[in-house]
Amino acid sequence: MHEAGLVRAAVAALADAADGLQVRTVVLEIGSGVDLDTTAAAWQAAVTGTCLQDAQVEWRQALDRLRCFTCGREYDGAPLETCPSCHHAGLVVAPAAGLTALDWTT
Repeated sequence: MHEAGLVRAAVAALADAADGLQVRTVVLEIGSGVDLDTTAAAWQAAVTGTCLQDAQVEWRQALDRLRCFTCGREYDGAPLETCPSCHHAGLVVAPAAGLTALDWTT
């Protein structure tokens, strides 16, 4: 369950950045290889007793970078998403990060 490890690292980094202040909001982005329900549950467990415990969390889905097999165009999307130019299949050439804290407020 790599989601728990990703969440523990994010919580530690955010708590350190908050420097003891209560965090009110957090915007988190998850990659396509990360399960949202599992990550959200791991988040709830990891923030208990921390300055992030009462934070309002906004979850966003990160996009991978794909390259079309047919026309070669690179585009952002989910795995197996077709090319916006020619509508053929693409291959992920740069996967999105597993979990990224985009923003937070104290």
